[in-house]
Amino acid sequence: MSRKVACIGVGMTRFVRRAHESPGELAAQAVEMALRDAGMSIDEIDSVCLGTAPDAFDGVHMKGEHLIAGAGGSRKPYMRHFVGGGTGVFSPIHGWMHVASGRFDTCLVVCEEKMSPCNPHPAGAFVTIFDRVTEQPLKLTLIHIFALEMRRFMHVYGYNEKEIAQVSVNHKRNALGHPAAQIAQEITVDDVMNSPVLSWPVKRLDISPTSDAAVAIVLASERVARARKPAPVWIEGVGFRLDTAYWCSRDLAYPNYVAMAAQDAYKMAGVVDPARDIDVFEPYDPFDYKALHHMNGLLLDKTGMKVKDLLFKGAFERTGSHPMCPSGGALGVGNPISATGLMKIAELYFQLSGQAGERQIQKPLRRGVTQAWGDLMQVGTVVVMGSDGAAPNTKSLWNGLKAEDLPGTAIKSVDDVPNIPDSPDLRYAWDNGVGISTYLDGLRHGRIRGSFCTRTSRMLIPPRTFSEIGNLDPVSGTFDLADTGTVMTYTVSHVDWDSSPLPKGKVNIFAVIAIDGAGDHTGLVHLLRDVDPKDVKVGMRVKAVWKKEADRTGSILDICHFVPLKGRDTPATPRRIKAPEQTVLTAGQTPGRIPLTYRYTAGVAGSRFYKDLAAGKVTASVTGDGGLMVPPAIFDEETMSMLEPGKVKPLEGGSGFIRSWTAVHEDRSGHPLDAPAVIVQVEFPGVRGSVFGRLALRDGEAPSEGYPVELVKAKATSPDQVTFRLKA
Repeated sequence: MSRKVACIGVGMTRFVRRAHESPGELAAQAVEMALRDAGMSIDEIDSVCLGTAPDAFDGVHMKGEHLIAGAGGSRKPYMRHFVGGGTGVFSPIHGWMHVASGRFDTCLVVCEEKMSPCNPHPAGAFVTIFDRVTEQPLKLTLIHIFALEMRRFMHVYGYNEKEIAQVSVNHKRNALGHPAAQIAQEITVDDVMNSPVLSWPVKRLDISPTSDAAVAIVLASERVARARKPAPVWIEGVGFRLDTAYWCSRDLAYPNYVAMAAQDAYKMAGVVDPARDIDVFEPYDPFDYKALHHMNGLLLDKTGMKVKDLLFKGAFERTGSHPMCPSGGALGVGNPISATGLMKIAELYFQLSGQAGERQIQKPLRRGVTQAWGDLMQVGTVVVMGSDGAAPNTKSLWNGLKAEDLPGTAIKSVDDVPNIPDSPDLRYAWDNGVGISTYLDGLRHGRIRGSFCTRTSRMLIPPRTFSEIGNLDPVSGTFDLADTGTVMTYTVSHVDWDSSPLPKGKVNIFAVIAIDGAGDHTGLVHLLRDVDPKDVKVGMRVKAVWKKEADRTGSILDICHFVPLKGRDTPATPRRIKAPEQTVLTAGQTPGRIPLTYRYTAGVAGSRFYKDLAAGKVTASVTGDGGLMVPPAIFDEETMSMLEPGKVKPLEGGSGFIRSWTAVHEDRSGHPLDAPAVIVQVEFPGVRGSVFGRLALRDGEAPSEGYPVELVKAKATSPDQVTFRLKA
């Protein structure tokens, strides 16, 4: 892959808590702007890469396919992928591969996230990423995990809460100059310290908001880039690494996955000393401590001394020697997960080409680095970008841009616009597998078990049949371990798994506990009880409290909790055992369900569609060439041009005809209907697109392709209520 690749165009919507637009509309708005910035049409785009984080955020299965029209991917080579929060930097890496390989000259990279449909809170979607057997029953949320990591980071590197809070202050202030910013504000360290505690040490102002937004960029080969832009911004190096999903087995203080990805990117870009060779940094900052945590990895400094020194000197200020997140980052601009990382790629494009407006760093810039991170705290994605040189404040579309110039419509409540509720009954029976079955069998007998990897001399908890960090070698044995251990980190949580407040006066203390005999590199997460939160310390010795033997079922909840160890402290020696005979047939299953519901805004075009249906009309959007398209839309997916939402034309009520039909005997959950429902696809002469709805049949009537139909006037507020009847 020897071809040079440049970013030559950027588009983004505003970052908002709740957007009126549908996911496809947000994506299309960002795409249209990026194409305009690049001076290109969609016909000049050879390929499309789409990044979105888990489908559980907005409850749309195969969301990549759902977004293909809004992302400009119709009838083009198209790839969707996600690695949680790391997606926004992973997506341009995929786009870079397409162009650098020589397969394509151009690639449109789009990242979209609409988190607001998820109820009771978008954070609730994260319940789906934890191990369904060993962690989900504890009702963990990512805020708990971040808090555990933050406490470990503070303990190892000697930070206090006020020092870390300064990062939030800096980033939210930097975002005051960003037109897309959701929560830019001038705050103080005291404001952060006095904000509500979510899961100590994480407070409300330590954390970024949930957001809806889309960002798009255009990547091009050197030949195309130099013809389009006087000062292209090049992708000089890329790197991506994933660590094990067993997060209690990782070093929570230092992000090895970021450091390894950075080393790959630096080698490609010719960066020898990142502190000297890089002019601007955009680390991923969903929490304020994460910016410092990730900077340790980006500067390849496991001691942490370099980052600490730069922070205390004010070097991370926009006017400092090592400006960090001049955009305002996730803490100030917002955090629509996958779109956040691509916003940071866009910021480097702005800074390195002199188009950052009020945010422009007023010194010569040659190179910048951005990084994103996600999944279960295991992903590192890094991109180094560089320029041939550009004068600050280059005249462009982006300099001087204000919030009102960007698309994206914020609403206060989903009830402000037409919306569609959905409560999918998502139930599963998860296979335990051989290793986890051995673990659960141990819990049933009051034992914590692990397996041993001889290649790395590490005990693995829970037991695995292979070592993911030892060349996938099979493990050499299974051991019964002590039920005592040492607290490596902890959090005092005031919120439940869905981020809702716990009952007044109640807290949950979660801890990562290094089990005796397994070493301090591995352990398990569980609750602490019978201890005042103020008395919990890193290094505290604790012991498991078990359910009565008759009440144990083979679950992580067979351990009620851990309590401070009192009296004689003589850890038991690991005892090798013969693992119970297990096969894929006898290993068993763990039942569960995903407790999420959704409320979808109908979008700008959908709102118009339902409004017209309530008036007994089917209306079509008028496209740029005067054609008609149903249902109404705010963009034309063939040209990726934006359409006027109010520019619609009523269709003749009885001019529709059945293109296709089917008789449905089950509802969406697979339950039998009392009577079959006939669903029809209705087209209109000379109109692009079609409308789906129910067909109301009278006695003796039967559907048939080509038969004319007319709309039944009714107050339709969801697709289930759009009804046609055969025309007499």
